[in-house]
Amino acid sequence: MGLPKNYRKNLKITPTSEGFQARQNILNNIANPGTYLPKSILHEDMDRDFIKYVEGELELVLGGEKVPVIFLSIQRWAEFARTWKFSDEYKNITMPFITIVRKPDAQIGTNYAGKFNVPGKPTFTYMKIPTWDGNIKSYDIYKIPQPVSVDLNYEVRLFCTRMRDLNIFNNSILRSFAEGEKYLRINGHPIPLMLDSIGDESVISNLDEKKYYVQLFTIKMLGYLLNEDDFEVTPAISRGIQFFELTEKVSSAPYQINKVEEEGLVEINLTFFPSINNSSIPIEFNVEFSEIITQNIIEYEVFLDDVLQTLPFNSLIGQELKINILKSVPTSSSTITLKGTFS
Repeated sequence: MGLPKNYRKNLKITPTSEGFQARQNILNNIANPGTYLPKSILHEDMDRDFIKYVEGELELVLGGEKVPVIFLSIQRWAEFARTWKFSDEYKNITMPFITIVRKPDAQIGTNYAGKFNVPGKPTFTYMKIPTWDGNIKSYDIYKIPQPVSVDLNYEVRLFCTRMRDLNIFNNSILRSFAEGEKYLRINGHPIPLMLDSIGDESVISNLDEKKYYVQLFTIKMLGYLLNEDDFEVTPAISRGIQFFELTEKVSSAPYQINKVEEEGLVEINLTFFPSINNSSIPIEFNVEFSEIITQNIIEYEVFLDDVLQTLPFNSLIGQELKINILKSVPTSSSTITLKGTFS
């Protein structure tokens, strides 16, 4: 009986996370339970999970029996290729079977799109965990280094005697890499796989011998190395004390006196820096002040021997001129210029 139209076989009844929650779930999967730190990932971890990927997702079942998967080093592969037989009379392996060979020359990784690590092997803050020792509340800083990118190249071969079996496995490979890349969760880390090439290594040297097919799938793993021995856990500063040294001495504003002898004119220029609001000047000649120019000053007071003055006013030799100001912008410098004539 046919299914009705618009009938869905697979219904997703469990909501999937998106956005920030999806990224947080990735971090939770990477973190090692109970330590707050990510799990380490080394060569053997990537080899182990790649074998699981071939045995699991690429599982090949023919005639109700699972095709065996054999993991070999490149040295053992050369020996295996010379000595294996078709017949099982002497307990040799029979076809079909799948072999995995990982090339030993691991290359500098391309996971960072050609970028390199930060020089000096620094560690970076991964997480801050609050702590409490019964008296002081603080937190520990968990730091990890930048992972080292590495490319691992795997050769997956299918040995079989029928083209039909070859097509089934080829279909599984192509479907797995239909999106261009395949991700594996290795110790929680998302590691991509790339299908580099598909080749044929079938050899027919003698027509009298039994014929068989050998198809090669070259797969590159764009991984990275992260060793837990390089992780750091350091206590943060829980309490800090700052000391300030104060002085009662009040600095005075610097000043400059300009005299024009021919015209009998004099100018006294004072600069008040951000922390200075008053100044004192000894009078060295008789002056009649008639004008005051200010900048960044709201109010000012001028005293002669502690007597408040208003323009115009006269000063005599030996008197002390004091000026107090109120700035418009306290954090900026201010200037005041007193103009007059001397005698």
